[in-house]
Amino acid sequence: MNTPVTTAADTSVKPLRLLFTLALLGYVALHLGFQFPHWILPAQNTTLISRSQSAGFLDLFLMAFPLLAVLIATHLSPQLPGSKIFALVALIEYAVAVVLGGVTFLIGLGGLGWVDTFPETIDALGHVVLAIARLGLVTLAGYAVLRVFLALGGRVTLPSALHPPA
Repeated sequence: MNTPVTTAADTSVKPLRLLFTLALLGYVALHLGFQFPHWILPAQNTTLISRSQSAGFLDLFLMAFPLLAVLIATHLSPQLPGSKIFALVALIEYAVAVVLGGVTFLIGLGGLGWVDTFPETIDALGHVVLAIARLGLVTLAGYAVLRVFLALGGRVTLPSALHPPA
C-alpha cells in the first residue's frame, strides 16, 4: 500500500486554501459591487453609452478568480467543507457578470462609429468581436463552475433547525 508523500510545500500552503478561496470570491464580489454604481451613476461629461463601453463586468483576469477559487476548494484534497457554498457564490458572481456584461455590451453598441473610414470600422468590429469573445469565455467559466456545483450535489439545503415548525 502506498502512502502519499507529504512535502513541506504541501503543509505550508494547504492551510491557506480557505483564505485564498474567500479572498478570490470576495474580491470579485467587491469588484462587481463597485462597478455597478460606477456604471449606473452619471459622471461628469459621460453618457450611459460611454460608461457601458468601458464597464469592467467582463474583465477576464478578474472573471478567472471565481473558477480558481472553486478549483482550489474542490479539486485539492481534502475538499474544503464549504465547497458547495463557494461554488454557489461563484455561480452567482458569473450570472451577475454575464447579465450585466451582456446589457452593457448591447448598450455600448449604440456608441460605435460605423463610418466609412477603414481604421474606425476595424476598431468598431474589433470591439464587438472581442466583447462577444469575453462574454463567451466568462459564460464558459460559469458553465465549468455549474458542472462542479452539480457534481457536489447541485443544491443547497437549509439545516433542519432553520425550517419553520409545521
